[in-house]
Amino acid sequence: MPLREVDNYPPEKIVIVSTGSQGEPLSALRRMAYRDHPQVELREGDTVVFSATPIPGNERAVNETIDRLYHVGADVVTTRDAPIHASGHGFEEEIKLMLNLTRPRYVMPVHGDYKRLLLHGQLAEAVGVPAENIFRTENGKPLEIDAKGARFGEKVQSGMIFVDGVDIGDVSDVALRDRRMLSADGIFIVVATVSESDGSSVVPPEVLARGVPFLDDNSDFVEELREAVEDSLDRAAEQRVTEVEVLESMLHDDLAAFIYDRLKRRPMVLPVVVEV
Repeated sequence: MPLREVDNYPPEKIVIVSTGSQGEPLSALRRMAYRDHPQVELREGDTVVFSATPIPGNERAVNETIDRLYHVGADVVTTRDAPIHASGHGFEEEIKLMLNLTRPRYVMPVHGDYKRLLLHGQLAEAVGVPAENIFRTENGKPLEIDAKGARFGEKVQSGMIFVDGVDIGDVSDVALRDRRMLSADGIFIVVATVSESDGSSVVPPEVLARGVPFLDDNSDFVEELREAVEDSLDRAAEQRVTEVEVLESMLHDDLAAFIYDRLKRRPMVLPVVVEV
C-alpha cells in the first residue's frame, strides 16, 4: 500500500520493510526513531526487528538507533534475541551455481575486503575459470576490456582528493600540518627592523597575534614577547649575525621556546626581518 494510506489500517495489520539496519543517518528507520519521518510515526507497543548484524564500525550508530526506538516505546528484537539474521550475501554453493549458470570468461570479484575478494576468486577457480582470467583488483587499478580481452591498466589516482577553493588535487603534508597548527593554536607574526650593518634592532618590533587562545586577557604577554624579540636580536648582533634568513631562523626558535614556556602552546611563529 502507499505510505499515505498507512493510517487507514489497524497497526497490528501493517508490516513496514525499511532501510536503516546499520544506523545510517538518513535511513527511514533512523528518521522514525528520531520522530523525523514525514509519513511514519512509531508508537508505544510497535515492534522493530533488526534482521541484520552491525557491520564492524557501525555498532555505535546501530546502538543509538536502538536506544531511540526504546525511547519512543517500541519493542526491539535483534539477532541477540532470536535467530532472525537474513543475509543479503550469497553462500559458497550459491555463488558456484551462479558461475556455472553464467559461465563467465572473466571474473572480477568486487565488494568486501581483500580476504573476500580472494575467496571469491578461489570459488571461480573451483568451477573452472582459469586463474589468469580472474582479476582481483583494488581502488585505482583499472580493468581494461576490449575486443582482444581483459587486462589490468596503468594505476590511476583514486581515493580521497582535496578540494581547496578552485584547485583540485593533492595538498602537501606541510600545508596540512600548518593549517592544523593555525586552527589549534593560532599564529604570531613578528616584524623586526634591523640595521643592515650590524643586525641590531632599529625600532621596537611589531607583534601581531591571530587566533591565539587566552591572549585577550593577557595583554602584558605581548610586551614580554617584544622584549624577547629584542633579547634575541641583541644576541644575534653580539654574534655578528646579519643574514636575514639566519636572523629569522634564530628569532623563530627563540620565540617558539619562549611562547611554549609561558603559554604551554605551540602557535605558528612567523618572523619577518626588514633591513634598513
